[in-house]
Amino acid sequence: VRVLEAFGEPFSNGGQEAFVMNVLKKIDMSDLHIDFYTPYYCDNNYYKAIIEEKGGKVYAAGLNFAPGSSRLNIIKPLRQLLKKEKYDVIHIHSGSISCLAYSALAALSCGVKKIIVHSHAPALKKTLKYRLVKLATSPIMAICPTHYFACSKEAGEWKFSKRICKKKLEIVKNGIDINKFMFNAETRSNIRKSLKIKDDCFLIGHVGRFSKEKNHDFLIDIMSEVIKKNSNSKLLLIGTGDEVENIKSKVNTLGLNDYVIFYGTTPDVNNYLQAMDCFVFPSLFEGLGIVAVEAQASGLKTICSNAIPLDAKIDDLFEYMSLSESAEKWADRILTFSNGYIRADMSEKIKNSGFDIYDTSEFLSNVYLNRKQ
Repeated sequence: VRVLEAFGEPFSNGGQEAFVMNVLKKIDMSDLHIDFYTPYYCDNNYYKAIIEEKGGKVYAAGLNFAPGSSRLNIIKPLRQLLKKEKYDVIHIHSGSISCLAYSALAALSCGVKKIIVHSHAPALKKTLKYRLVKLATSPIMAICPTHYFACSKEAGEWKFSKRICKKKLEIVKNGIDINKFMFNAETRSNIRKSLKIKDDCFLIGHVGRFSKEKNHDFLIDIMSEVIKKNSNSKLLLIGTGDEVENIKSKVNTLGLNDYVIFYGTTPDVNNYLQAMDCFVFPSLFEGLGIVAVEAQASGLKTICSNAIPLDAKIDDLFEYMSLSESAEKWADRILTFSNGYIRADMSEKIKNSGFDIYDTSEFLSNVYLNRKQ
């Protein structure tokens, strides 16, 4: 069975890509061939190498990526590929309703039998533009897809009609490789040494793309308050993105250069979670926030904004704080963990919550191959 994992954004380092790559690493490929497609560009050579190792190809149409502009131009290059390669299944991933709809339309017009649209995130506000786009694409969304997936109920409701959500929506958990994230004291020690973090330093961590919705701006405000109360603290930021230079400038302005580490991206996020003492996730909105699940799998105290869906809370390690609370109050709560705590084995709790990547991979394999669940 030939499957195309199609994206509505560049194929880079985002959560959608991480989800599909986690699946690709664990799914039984004996009856599957899986290729990847983006209408824009692929700049993740690490992922590309894994895909090719699994026998797949990455197709990038090279369109100019201009968020907020019309996405009608994505239809033609996708149709060209679908006519040439003849896929049995297309699994479409995008944060854009129009991308999901136009890609599904292209797939139907090319005779693809199984068309899956997958919502990975809601957005911050239901703007007039959002409402108009959802209304305009609703006939396509009602007719073209055969399957409707979302990482959470909220993410599904954001992209799909009430009728679809009630009758056809399937929640697909963003599974993780639980064994990779189990706490390991030796890994913790090695990573902290590589970062030049002393044993008694309180290391706050965050993993996420530098974009507005991740709310790094507020995170730096929190860190500023933390340093006022405990100068033996540091913040480790893992990720890249459009906002990174703005955040670096803010860090410099606040005199926090010695306290904030801009690490960039890494395929070994699991190892860096071991080194942290508290994970902070103040997002403005999230479809699920899989990295919050990963943090809990590592036994980390995890403080999240109330924009993170309830599905992400696995254990009492996880706490919500409102974004209406001050940066100082966030800092006070975070610092309650600065005296240390026991990092528990969370593997059973994560598996029982449905976040095991093997379960997710088996579910998708059954869908792709038309096996009964």
